[in-house]
Amino acid sequence: MNAPPAAEQQAYIGALIITFNPDPERLRLVTEAIAPQVAAVLVVDNGSAQDPAASLESGGATPLHLLALGDNYGIAAAQNIGLEWARRQGYSHVLMLDHDAVAAPGMVAQLLDEMRAREARGERVAAVGPLIHDPRRGAPAPFFRVTQRRILRIEAPDPGECSARTDFLIAAGVLISMSALEEVGMMDEALFIDYVDLEWSMRATARGYRLYGHYGTRIDHRLGDEPIRLFGRKMMSHSPLRHYYLARNAVALWRMPHPQWHWKVLDAVNLFVKCGIFSTLAPNRGTHLRMILRGFADGLRGRYGRFDQARRGWRVPDELRTRTPRRL
Repeated sequence: MNAPPAAEQQAYIGALIITFNPDPERLRLVTEAIAPQVAAVLVVDNGSAQDPAASLESGGATPLHLLALGDNYGIAAAQNIGLEWARRQGYSHVLMLDHDAVAAPGMVAQLLDEMRAREARGERVAAVGPLIHDPRRGAPAPFFRVTQRRILRIEAPDPGECSARTDFLIAAGVLISMSALEEVGMMDEALFIDYVDLEWSMRATARGYRLYGHYGTRIDHRLGDEPIRLFGRKMMSHSPLRHYYLARNAVALWRMPHPQWHWKVLDAVNLFVKCGIFSTLAPNRGTHLRMILRGFADGLRGRYGRFDQARRGWRVPDELRTRTPRRL
C-alpha cells in the first residue's frame, strides 16, 4: 500500500518545544508558526524564571500543552520527557524545536515528504532537518559529513535531489521517526546540553539509519551566543558555562564506541583550537580557560549532569516522567 500524502499524515505528528527563559514574543512566533503544521504542540519548560504560559495562550484549533519541570534538568531530559509523551499519544513522528526556532510555512510537510520518498526507495531514515538560518550570519548553516581526513561542509543537495545525506542534525526543526527512535534510543540525559543531538545522530547512523538535510525549507534559529570577530571574521561564540559542557561532553563522546574514530580525532583538533582561541584571545579569557579545564577534568572523571550537580550516575528525578501536561 502506498503511504498517504503528508497532509493526511499531519495528524500523526506532534511538535515538541523546549524552553528555558525564552523571549515571550519570540516564543509566541514559534508556536504560531508550527501549530498549523502539526496535530499538537507540547512545550516542556526547563525551570524558566517566568511562567511561559502567557506567551502560549492560543485560540487556534491545534491543542497546545505545557509541562513545567520547575527546575533546569537539561535539554536532553526535557526532550526525553516530551518524546515519552509523544509515544503515549501514538504519534508516528515528532518535530523538535528550540524556543527561538521559527519554522517556515509548510516545513513539516516538506520534511515528511522527503522522509517518505527516501523510505520508498528502501532507505532507513531516522530524521530529516531543514536549513538553519541564523539572522546574524550571511548564509544558512551547512550540513556536515565525516570523511577519514576531514569534516566536509555540505552546502548543496545531492545531485538530482532536494536533500543531502548528513552525519549530524541539530534538534532545532528536526523531524524524527518514532519507529527509528524505538531502535536508536532516547537522548543521553547525562550530557545535559551540548553534543546531545550530535551523539544521537551518531548512534542512529551506527545502527544503519540515515539522516538528511533538506534544502527546500528552512527554520530561523540563533546558533550560539552573539558572534565575536577574530582575525577579521565572525566566529560562533558561547558562554564560559557552555564551553564547560562542550569540553566535558566532547570527552564523553570520545570515550563512546559508536562515534567514528576519525571524527574523534578531527573533533579533538577542532575543539582544542577553539578552546585555545577563546582562552587566549576572547573577552573573559581567564574564565573561559577555567571552565574549559574543569569540563575536561569532569569528562575524564565521568562526572556528568548539571554543572553545579555534576557527579557519576547523575539522573533526573523519576517523578518528572509521571507528570501530566496541562492544556492551555
